[in-house]
Amino acid sequence: MKKLVSLLLAMVFALSLCACSGAPSGASPGVSGGEPSKGSKDGYDLTMWLFQDWTVGTAAEIFNTWADEYVAQHPEVKSITFVGKPDTEIVSGFMAGGSLPDMFAIQFLNAKRIVESANILNLKSYYDTAPDAYKNALNADAMKDLSTNPEGTLWGLPFTANCQILYRNLTVLEACGIDTSVRPATIDELMAQFETVKQNGYDALPNLTASDWVTSAFVCGNPDLQVGWENGATTITAGALEPGYEILKQVGPYSAAYTFLDQAATDAFTQNKLAFTVHGPFLNPNLEAAAGANSEFRYDAIPMPSQVEGGPYSASYGNEWLGVVDSGDEGRNAAAAGFLMYITDTEQIKTFCREMGRPVMNNAAMDEIASDPAAPWLLGVCNEIVNNCVNQAVPFRCDIMWETGCADSMFGLWDGSITDVKAAAEQSIQAINENA
Repeated sequence: MKKLVSLLLAMVFALSLCACSGAPSGASPGVSGGEPSKGSKDGYDLTMWLFQDWTVGTAAEIFNTWADEYVAQHPEVKSITFVGKPDTEIVSGFMAGGSLPDMFAIQFLNAKRIVESANILNLKSYYDTAPDAYKNALNADAMKDLSTNPEGTLWGLPFTANCQILYRNLTVLEACGIDTSVRPATIDELMAQFETVKQNGYDALPNLTASDWVTSAFVCGNPDLQVGWENGATTITAGALEPGYEILKQVGPYSAAYTFLDQAATDAFTQNKLAFTVHGPFLNPNLEAAAGANSEFRYDAIPMPSQVEGGPYSASYGNEWLGVVDSGDEGRNAAAAGFLMYITDTEQIKTFCREMGRPVMNNAAMDEIASDPAAPWLLGVCNEIVNNCVNQAVPFRCDIMWETGCADSMFGLWDGSITDVKAAAEQSIQAINENA
């Protein structure tokens, strides 16, 4: 695979030289090469904004290794510096303008605001020079989102993914007489287990309404729910929301007083008082540590079942993507784009997937690592979910996740303050469309 990366960069290096030496305006710029910026005698000093947790621990080691490798292969690049920021600060930094980085990581749900606030480099001409093996490895759905708004653009490259996961306390469920070797096939079967748990004196699940994304898991598993954007409006219909909204009315009474984000929820789950919780993959390290310290605490994680047997999982996946700020310097842009293509290639990104235990938007890397018995076990679950659920956002078309537009309705149905499902669904569609 390193041979593939070298071929990719060598091919576009020649194109970059042509672009920098007076090629016609329609010529494709390269991914590598170019002259250093004015005022720099030694090469480009590139900067990249990353999510804060990617600049510490194992993630920091991985990114720094990639930077060292890339700098060693590219004399036109002097250094690559990573700056960790909370995602909210990354967004506010772009919206405020001022000094921006050469490269950045951002969530798909913030794509529209980023592209509207800054001069983001169109990577299509760089991507077009890449070998087919590189292109074919990248997740097709994520690439469609990044490259069709409008057609002819490619605002970035997909990197990582996340999804809602149903964590099960096996100790509690088995104490309730539930066969944990068989997954519930539908939401109805899962709710029957909620009832059994409640009858046995345990908490079934925490209150999920601290997050519209997590709460929406109960809405997502409808085959008729089509997340998209056409003619200035969401493709989601009120009718597609209604079955999930009916479910929320039934699920709410099974929830405990504490929310899933409270330490009380984690404590209840790890102390065998809580049967289920819904969370992202980032909860798992805490649960693994607790299981290691207490042999009586046993748990696993499965996809949230569909509303109908064999249908999509009741989950939505979110993505993070990487982009380049257009500096106006052909060579600098090429060096930055080249680094992003380097770290999203299969050979590099599978290291992040394996070491961080995070799903990635490179299918070749994800499939290889998820099928490896030595890989983190949760990756296989995440891979299964991401490949059979809806997207959480319509990037570049809407300023919010569709779930956020549904928040007031979902939370009201959960706590009983709203009872009219049809009206709640119609209000949700209106809220989504108002944020175009």
